[in-house]
Amino acid sequence: MLQKGLLGGSIVVAAAATFAPDAFGSYALVLVVLGLVMGLANPIEDVAARIAIYVLPVLLPRIADNLDVIPVAGEHLNGILSQFALVIAGVAIANFCFVLYNSLMAAGNDSDDGDDSGDDDSDDGAAEPEAAEPEAAEPEAPSWGGDN
Repeated sequence: MLQKGLLGGSIVVAAAATFAPDAFGSYALVLVVLGLVMGLANPIEDVAARIAIYVLPVLLPRIADNLDVIPVAGEHLNGILSQFALVIAGVAIANFCFVLYNSLMAAGNDSDDGDDSGDDDSDDGAAEPEAAEPEAAEPEAPSWGGDN
């Protein structure tokens, strides 16, 4: 629910920044903060989606510039998409910080305190019962019809 509210608010602020740019002086700051909150509230785990989020804020305004050729609505669509690129940039920054934090935390967990046994038993070496594996049945030889 929070994600829907943030997305809806971002669209409203981006539209307001396009249609009434002089009404408020810090539209860009509000849009980036909304993007940061969106990125922290819903971090992107998929690497391909994260790469798309990193590239989209750069390409979206360039793509939106081509909408100016549409007679009535093109200029407004260009403005909304260009403003919305700031939200996506905020999401990208938040996700980058999230990935950086996770990488730093994982980097501290790679030491094994000098234990090179490779045994990660947490119960001080007590033997654990192993599941019995079914024995592989020996395949039957094909019957050629004359050896009985």
